[in-house]
Amino acid sequence: MLEVETDVINGIIFIMLEGELTTNTVTDLENELNYLLYKQGMHFFVFNFKNLKNIEYKTITWLENKLVEIFLSCGNVVMCGLNDIYRKKIGMQEKIFYTNSELDAIKLLSV
Repeated sequence: MLEVETDVINGIIFIMLEGELTTNTVTDLENELNYLLYKQGMHFFVFNFKNLKNIEYKTITWLENKLVEIFLSCGNVVMCGLNDIYRKKIGMQEKIFYTNSELDAIKLLSV
């Protein structure tokens, strides 16, 4: 099961994930991201992975594809709480910002 909670602060969309990100649960996240990106026109995305118990390997490819969509829409991405193992699996390292907290993400994107 995957719970997706979103919040907007200073024009930055925070996406808090809790549970498991698997091929069975990724659809809910994809629908939410598509809405935010294409219907709402959001450009600053902060993903908080701190409360994820599991990230299925197959979803890394899906995540990379979704990040490309965000970048093509001139978006910026910050990832919080993602451990080094998953950081290395996700490509595009030069385009993604990593922080330990959402507060650090606000400081980074507000510059």
